[in-house]
Amino acid sequence: MNTSALKIGEKNFPSGHAHFIPHLLLNYKLTDKWNVGGGYAFGRHDIFGLRENENRIVLQTAYNYKIGKLTTNNRGRFEWRSPLNLQTNVRSDASIFRYQLGLNYPLYDTKKYKRGFYALASNEVFLYLKGVTNGPVSSKNGLLLSENWSNIGLGYTTGKNRIEVGYGFQSLVRNKKQDIRFLNLLQLSFTTTINWDDVQYWYY
Repeated sequence: MNTSALKIGEKNFPSGHAHFIPHLLLNYKLTDKWNVGGGYAFGRHDIFGLRENENRIVLQTAYNYKIGKLTTNNRGRFEWRSPLNLQTNVRSDASIFRYQLGLNYPLYDTKKYKRGFYALASNEVFLYLKGVTNGPVSSKNGLLLSENWSNIGLGYTTGKNRIEVGYGFQSLVRNKKQDIRFLNLLQLSFTTTINWDDVQYWYY
């Protein structure tokens, strides 16, 4: 099936760009397993022609532990979002708590090498404390738990940099009638880490 020409009830649902979210996060390592962080993200959304620009303030904590070579990551994140609907020029705000369980399995010998490929999988649920009223993104729509993201893919790490590509499946309650929207997504992410010790080294 060619999704670029998909029609449901005489309505077109073309494939294409859905979310673009550059994200700056400052992270502090409390122990080998615990870390906390905070930051800012800017989102550009295009959900079947409905476009939004969105500011996000992020606070999070994460707990990591290993089971053999498998690394598990438990992340709790609070987000305050302020999207602007570009069709109506109406701005709203939302408060959301997110919990993600992530799995990372290296496909290389981590004792010998610092870089290589790894397999990844994750599932994240969204608890909407307050939803926006100006569009489908960040909308509560009558339920606390109204959004879920699942992801599976492949990544490559150089130690400080990571690039990941994978398949994402999003389920979302899209309106107050509690109709459910499903999206099949190709997800591409790039992450780089700048250590404070390295910044001090170059500064001094």
